[in-house]
Amino acid sequence: MPKAPPPCLTMPPVPPADPSAALPEPPAVPGWRRRAGSAALWIGLGFAFTQAIRLASSIVLTRLLAPEMYGLMTLGTVVIAAVVMLSDFGFSQSVIQNERGDDPDFLNTIWSLQLLRGGVLCALMNGTAATLAVVAHSAPGWLGGSYADPRLPGVIAVLSLVPLAMGLESTNLARAQRALALGRVVRNEVLVQLGVTALMIYLAFHWAAWWVLPVGWLVQASAVTALSHLTLPGPRNRLRWEREAVHTAWHFSKWILLSSALTYLFREGDRILLGGLLAPADLGIYAIGALLVNALREVIYKLAAYVGMPALAEVSREQPDRLAAAYRQCRLPIDAVCLLASGFLVAAADRVIGLIYDGRYAAAGHVLAVLSLGLVALRYSVTEQYLIATGETRQLYKRGLIQNLTLYTAVPVGFALWGLPGALGGVVLAQASFVPIMLHMQHQRGLLDWRFELGVLGLFPLGWLAGWLVR
Repeated sequence: MPKAPPPCLTMPPVPPADPSAALPEPPAVPGWRRRAGSAALWIGLGFAFTQAIRLASSIVLTRLLAPEMYGLMTLGTVVIAAVVMLSDFGFSQSVIQNERGDDPDFLNTIWSLQLLRGGVLCALMNGTAATLAVVAHSAPGWLGGSYADPRLPGVIAVLSLVPLAMGLESTNLARAQRALALGRVVRNEVLVQLGVTALMIYLAFHWAAWWVLPVGWLVQASAVTALSHLTLPGPRNRLRWEREAVHTAWHFSKWILLSSALTYLFREGDRILLGGLLAPADLGIYAIGALLVNALREVIYKLAAYVGMPALAEVSREQPDRLAAAYRQCRLPIDAVCLLASGFLVAAADRVIGLIYDGRYAAAGHVLAVLSLGLVALRYSVTEQYLIATGETRQLYKRGLIQNLTLYTAVPVGFALWGLPGALGGVVLAQASFVPIMLHMQHQRGLLDWRFELGVLGLFPLGWLAGWLVR
């Protein structure tokens, strides 16, 4: 029986298939407005859950821990904020803004830079703790107020591990922010907050020692870093040093570094100044009064930095002619949150503090009422994020310079003349001092709309009315 001829001799040649025909259509990426709305919703939900957890934690922990422990923790956070913000190169903002934000070589170089930075900051904080311990031992009386407490060096030493843990964070966290895909990020934050709160309550119930609060911070930072590697999609980080990526990051970040240093001096200035003027217990009262305002500042900053900036950066790259309209769309929800919250807390601060804390913290109500006025000016944080999104980082230092000059003048003078109420007035005055320059920057870029600027102010009395009804 004859063998069958090879198939190639009996079958007509098959033309090569079109490679694109075999590939499925890529899924459509939702527009930036839809993704920004989803990201804002996730941040809002995350804020509600985390603040509810923090509130429950605060109610329990303030009954287990003495006020001076909060005062010591306040100074510890001043030190950690100093080393972190005085060396903030804006690595995550660089990933969000840069066209190479998805390039593995660029991402790994950024990760290597932030890891190096974390190690240096850890060493600096331990050096600060050792210096305080030596000065307190060899020259008693030289340090004043809460700085003289012998437990403070231990608080700083524990917190020194936090920047090291933060330096190990995956760059996929910044990539998620770049893509406005914050679902997993927020879920991770809520889960970590639940676990850390349970741990801190357990530790405080059994020991009630000075190290409970800083250990909680360290565990939280470590858990967020671990989940950024385990749960977020994207390339795994490894050590890499690409000169072009280093140059690009430095060119973008050098002005952020100066701005962050000024921002630190401003944000922590009230605690830096009052730490030398108030006893630990009084500083703890101030910290409790500022707690809710700082929580609101945090969510507003997250909305501006995690939603507004990535959205504006995307529009700047792809639709620059629509940038002004996108800016106003980002402003409206943040203005609403700032003005409504400010009005509500001005009217209901005493009621809020009375519901949450026991009588030892009653004086914190006045602190909360005055500091909440600063939220009115915080709405211009979107303008700052606009400058980052468009690469105009050089303009950022102007805000910090004006605010610091005002703060470090007004707070000591106010305290000398009227005590703590005068110092609080100085803090609010400093927070509002940058508004004229932000309005000028908007005018230069065709962003200023006076009807919008004045119209949204009507939300403040609505918030005040709501606070008056519940007080």
